[in-house]
Amino acid sequence: MASGVLIAVIVATAVSLLVVLAIIERQLDHKADKRSDHNAAKNQTTCGGCRRVMLPVWTKCLFCGWAPVARLEFILGPMANQVLSLTEELTTIGSVAGNTVVLADPAVSRNHAGIRKVDGNYELADLGSTNGIYVNGRRVPKKVLETGDIIRVGNSEAVFKRA
Repeated sequence: MASGVLIAVIVATAVSLLVVLAIIERQLDHKADKRSDHNAAKNQTTCGGCRRVMLPVWTKCLFCGWAPVARLEFILGPMANQVLSLTEELTTIGSVAGNTVVLADPAVSRNHAGIRKVDGNYELADLGSTNGIYVNGRRVPKKVLETGDIIRVGNSEAVFKRA
């Protein structure tokens, strides 16, 4: 009889332990689901035209055709703290009127550099300047820009960002 009671206590304890483990597992799964939903929401983009959710791989909204625009965020020089949206097919940088961006800087040539859209990318090119263009500290004649690239023209620096 005592062994029957002992077995009943052991079984009850084992069942209680299984219930506790099941509850803990459910709570962990719930937290993981919340984290997954949060990460998925962070990767989504909202269309600037129709305000629908866009998938991260879309280069333009499949509903209305709106496309995000890349930009230059100036961090040094006469245009510091200003943002230039790259809306044109060609954006030119130089020291004289007629350029998209005019930099009053003796280290900037008249027609110093250009940024053009090429197959959905943005390509920076030196237009024969005296002092060259630098991307991330390296002098380059031409470069396809990537988000976060730091561009230096004369004494001005700007960060390239995709929308």
